[in-house]
Amino acid sequence: MLASRNKSFLIGLPKRVVLWAVLLAATLLGTYVLEKNTRNENLDSLSFLSGDPDRGARLFSQLGCNACHSIFGIGQTAGPDLAKAPSGDWNPVRIVSELWNHGPQMWEKMQNAQLGFTRVSGRDMLDLLSYLYLIRYVDVPGNPARGKDLFSSKQCNACHALSSNSQEEGPNLARLDVATPILWAQRMWNHSQGMEARMSQKHIAWPVFENGEMLNLLAYLQENTSGKHLEANLFPAVPAKGKLLFAQKGCIQCHAINGDGGNIGPDLGSQHKAPPSLTQFAGLLWNHSPQMRSRMGKNTVPQPQFSEQEMADLIAYLYAVKYLDSVGRVDSGMQVFHEKHCSNCHGADGRGGKWGPDLAHWQAYSVVQMGYMVWTHGPEMYRKRRDRNISWPSVDEPELVDLIAFLNSL
Repeated sequence: MLASRNKSFLIGLPKRVVLWAVLLAATLLGTYVLEKNTRNENLDSLSFLSGDPDRGARLFSQLGCNACHSIFGIGQTAGPDLAKAPSGDWNPVRIVSELWNHGPQMWEKMQNAQLGFTRVSGRDMLDLLSYLYLIRYVDVPGNPARGKDLFSSKQCNACHALSSNSQEEGPNLARLDVATPILWAQRMWNHSQGMEARMSQKHIAWPVFENGEMLNLLAYLQENTSGKHLEANLFPAVPAKGKLLFAQKGCIQCHAINGDGGNIGPDLGSQHKAPPSLTQFAGLLWNHSPQMRSRMGKNTVPQPQFSEQEMADLIAYLYAVKYLDSVGRVDSGMQVFHEKHCSNCHGADGRGGKWGPDLAHWQAYSVVQMGYMVWTHGPEMYRKRRDRNISWPSVDEPELVDLIAFLNSL
């Protein structure tokens, strides 16, 4: 079970997000990269964890990746820090497209530095990608000092205190039992209606948290609370149950998933950009809760309440579902195959050419398989293209998804 795994790859990172982040990232990676036909995949399979990010972290060192790359500023600087949040969405397809696009520069630098080139297995690539994917979703530690300022400036202290003998009317946060952002989101959502009513009576505007503010606030609360932390009870989170909750709790009346559902709120399917971290998800839920509650009131929909496990399952579903429909088009993939000059070596139909093998003889193609092929065969492919004055092609995420669809059609 993942809950019992050694989490050495997260040593030094905030404990409050480690357990949930591991579960989320491994679930998403296993979902997206291992299934050839994800559109038809039953969500029950999403609860089985495939990639091992702990082993991926060890491979990151063993394979020499840390000779060029750092993680959260720890390591060498010849290449970019792979833990820093990128612009745009971060997903397994993007990781592999970045690997593809920057492969030639990496291989040349490795050759010039006489670093050697270590071969990897398909399992190695899965675990390494699991680690690299996960690390982007783990929040860097918040700033408790800034969180303390926010606790006052956002007027949280008008109702709440962090002293064991305080007489404030709101719950005493000194006994807060929130250990992860997922529980933080659950607590705030369930109590937001009562808080909004009380804030209105006190003429306090609903506070909005931007960027890393929610992370700083949570860091301050974590530093000043003594309540029993509830972490392990969230395992395992099951996206299939989250899908049922999405309908049962009435979310689907306002929000659609890839066009299936209401249109009052945004469609939360594959085209919706997920928050870059779990704490920011909690902040987003808080920021929009008054507007959502107002809409629910107009439609006579009661505000649903969530248990800790229900919130875990729901968010696992919302993060996972954005990857379920990314199945490429064969015709577009064939066009990519020719435009990128893959056909020069592998033949016009992909079934073998003068300089490249028959690609129809490979196992089913997936994102992980593509990453494995680029890293294992890329240097030789790059050398052959360079010898023939054929430039190395860049691929974006849609092109890579379409190319995989074409290769699977052979």
